[in-house]
Amino acid sequence: MKKKVLIAVLTALTAISVAACGKQETEKESEETITPATGEIATVTIDDLDPEKVQIIDVREEAQYIGWTTEEGSGGHIENAVDFPESWLDMDLEKEAAIGTTMQLELERRGLDVTKETVLYDNDTVSQETAEKYQAIGFENLSVLDGGYNAYVESGKATESLEHYEMYVYPQWVQDLADGKNPETFDGGDFQIIEVSLASEEDEYANGHIPGAINVNADEINHVPGPRALADYEVIPMEEQLKYWNRPSDEEIQKKLEDLGIQKDTTVVLYGTTAATTASARMGLILKYAGVEDIRLLNGGKTLWTLEGRELDTEKHEPEHVEFGAEVPVNPEVIYDYDEELEVVNNENAVVASIRSWPEYTGEVSGYTYIGEAGDIANARFGYAGSDPYSMEDFRNVDNTMFNYEMIADRWELWGITPDKEVSFHCGTGWRASETYFYAYALGWEDIHVYDGGWYEWHKIADSPRKADGLPDDAPEQEPQEYFIVSE
Repeated sequence: MKKKVLIAVLTALTAISVAACGKQETEKESEETITPATGEIATVTIDDLDPEKVQIIDVREEAQYIGWTTEEGSGGHIENAVDFPESWLDMDLEKEAAIGTTMQLELERRGLDVTKETVLYDNDTVSQETAEKYQAIGFENLSVLDGGYNAYVESGKATESLEHYEMYVYPQWVQDLADGKNPETFDGGDFQIIEVSLASEEDEYANGHIPGAINVNADEINHVPGPRALADYEVIPMEEQLKYWNRPSDEEIQKKLEDLGIQKDTTVVLYGTTAATTASARMGLILKYAGVEDIRLLNGGKTLWTLEGRELDTEKHEPEHVEFGAEVPVNPEVIYDYDEELEVVNNENAVVASIRSWPEYTGEVSGYTYIGEAGDIANARFGYAGSDPYSMEDFRNVDNTMFNYEMIADRWELWGITPDKEVSFHCGTGWRASETYFYAYALGWEDIHVYDGGWYEWHKIADSPRKADGLPDDAPEQEPQEYFIVSE
């Protein structure tokens, strides 16, 4: 296992080592600097490149890495290549990134070793200037691929792509759509670009949004909001409590979609700020459940749009009411309720995937101000998430794009979360699980679902089978592979 750098909330399994190291060593680790490398940068031919023997880094943007063919070149990547775009080297990570991080930590997250023989590739041959940037972050034995990725593709060599990369659109794709063009994989017809906002982001949309985008408050469509103070639940009947934090009624969902100008065949592009990325995915799940046929998520969201210096619009756009064209839900199997989740718990060919922080999974904290009990669903397997119930660092790059999809699948496989099984994702109330639903969908997984009630509903229903606190006996990891720093 890779070295764990730092986690804000530590489990009992790591308490001993933390106590020994203390705060002083933690600060020392976070201040670790990179020693720049020097030396000649060689060129490797396509025929001499062996993906099994050298470390390969793709310096292009994430859109091309996952599969998009752009004006710059072909989509996909070389087998075993790791994504580490040149644009990240120009970021002040501690200032701009969605999580507290450093360049060293980002290298470690991907298992990149600066002492190994490393080959860089771009669309064409990597420039001397670009190669020197990678030397500056410590790579000691660098080569560049002659002709780059475009030449590699032209040679007929096999490449790899995210199976459903088209789900995760990129800023220029959305820009072209807004400008009335027909970007790749868009078949024409009506579309809506939607900025999904959190209740705490009251002025976010008004201060600037993607041109032509309308705005949706996540609380209006993603769930039935409930009290956030645990004490308030004492006077509320359990029947009412169980309605909170689950999806709205089918009738309410249908009305909301129609008021947003969404029909079942409308192409819908969802995005938000870094904080609202999970909210965007949750709305995407509601749309999928309802029956919307073409749902896209802006990879990187508003964060990447802004990092690229793209124009923001301040005009408020109002949708026109339409008829949805079908009775909601068209796809009820996307969302599981309590009885269906109970069947998953008892099914040897299914897996309960817990998309929660490590302390939530091990039963140390409930994670929510309105959930009094810590714990998890019986037979739950750790599916990664982030440092707290409102974070998803394990699935995000520094520019808020999706983390390396092959590494996501590898981490899941360790815990038995695999595409040959029926997989039910859950979290506290279904938002984080919605984000991972779409990652699994993009990977090509088919029998995937989200348990809507999550731990909130599960812990309120008497006799719900529960996982014992701590780790299961067959846990493949004694601590998670987390590399983010969260300020105290």
